[in-house]
Amino acid sequence: MEMPLLQPLGCAKVCQQKPLDLKDDNTEKRCPATVNPWHIIKAFKVLNELRSQNLLCDVTIVAEDMEIAAHRVVLAACSPYFLAMFTGEMSESQAKKVRIKEVDGWTLKMIIEYIYTGEITVTEENVQVLLPAASLLQLQDVKKSCCDFLETQLHPVNCLGIRAFADVHACIELLNKANTFVGKWKFNSKNEDCGIFNFGEAILLTLKRM
Repeated sequence: MEMPLLQPLGCAKVCQQKPLDLKDDNTEKRCPATVNPWHIIKAFKVLNELRSQNLLCDVTIVAEDMEIAAHRVVLAACSPYFLAMFTGEMSESQAKKVRIKEVDGWTLKMIIEYIYTGEITVTEENVQVLLPAASLLQLQDVKKSCCDFLETQLHPVNCLGIRAFADVHACIELLNKANTFVGKWKFNSKNEDCGIFNFGEAILLTLKRM
């Protein structure tokens, strides 16, 4: 005669208990997720410190004579341009050094620092090179900051230049603002600042003030 298997004391009673009913009036109770807004800030701060010390970097971005060590995953996470470059079948996806020909060294440095810190300063001196670079690298926040800055600089002496600049770089909102501004002023060809001039002259006058 086979003997039944012994069970630990109380096991049978526990196993026979019904599962807990965690519903109240058929409505599920859900605990809200804990969100720490400082988590990403702290993480990017460490990533930037690693970059500045050239630790765990797996790519060097080159522009002119400027070489900047970085992390592919960080660049790809923040820039669709780098995402396509590093995850596609381009030779750059495996290259240790990647050269960006369309951007000058100092502008590239500013942009990569922005990617890691979220901070950038737009000025009269850098906006004309920063905006095209941001457009190329598909950094829409930086591009918008440049457009917002140029909007504040609209003046009878430079509105035609800013309008042309906005048109070239597909800054639709800035272009509309510049068109509205131009419409408020009457220009004549005898005015050396506000007359009709070619695109090259427009760019040269873009940020000049009276």
